[in-house]
Amino acid sequence: MCPLPSDLYDRDYFLSDKCEGWDRFRESRGLSAIKERQVRALGPAPGLRVLDAGCGRGEVLLACARAGAEVAGLDYAQAAVELTTETLAGVPAADIRRGDVTRLPWEDASFDRILFADVIEHVDPALTVKALSELRRVLRPGGLLLVHTAPNKLFVKVGWPLCRPAMRLMGRGAAADALDRWLGEAEAYHVNEQSVHGLRRALRKAGFRRPAVWIDPDVLRGGGHFLTKGLDGGVMALAGRLAGTRPVRLLLGNDLYALARAP
Repeated sequence: MCPLPSDLYDRDYFLSDKCEGWDRFRESRGLSAIKERQVRALGPAPGLRVLDAGCGRGEVLLACARAGAEVAGLDYAQAAVELTTETLAGVPAADIRRGDVTRLPWEDASFDRILFADVIEHVDPALTVKALSELRRVLRPGGLLLVHTAPNKLFVKVGWPLCRPAMRLMGRGAAADALDRWLGEAEAYHVNEQSVHGLRRALRKAGFRRPAVWIDPDVLRGGGHFLTKGLDGGVMALAGRLAGTRPVRLLLGNDLYALARAP
């Protein structure tokens, strides 16, 4: 699935700023604002079976289990399987496995909801459609797939090189340096970053007929993310609102989402 060795994704990786939501998880096994949004979109409830394909630390599955859903998780990294098992220690029916998203160990039509969050950017580009096809295979008819990925490929390639000098002129050099550092470190892990059009095309090739794909207009993540903290006021707040408008956010937005239903 991933062209990188699985032990690259060790416990330190999942508990660091390389893995979104690490700070809230370390505080209380809680959800970041982004993961809260994902849980709301999944709509876990009694009678529904939810798969987190790339379960990481397991906090999304914990929230889904607390909402009454039956939960299952899969991850490529042994460290993630161990962390998720610890997180779900109070959920004895949780089905947590180590595996490859291109060869899921479940039968056809096994799940009502699937989350594929912050994973696709790590998948071998040649296997993108195969992975999405496997997710479609294990979804029940009418079942929902939710995808999240960041950063937006066009932001990295086009938007950020344009924005960096402007941020420095506005006296936000430290924030620009922090994002540069994070993007530089992410290059070691992100082999398959996506754009709106590329992700939509891949979902259609995988058999999803009318996937909805969009970029979150809140490009500053409400100022609550460690990379955007303190950027939601004054001139930066205005710049953020402008960056979140259509079609500007195709270049300047970062959080890319997709919702697709199995036929």
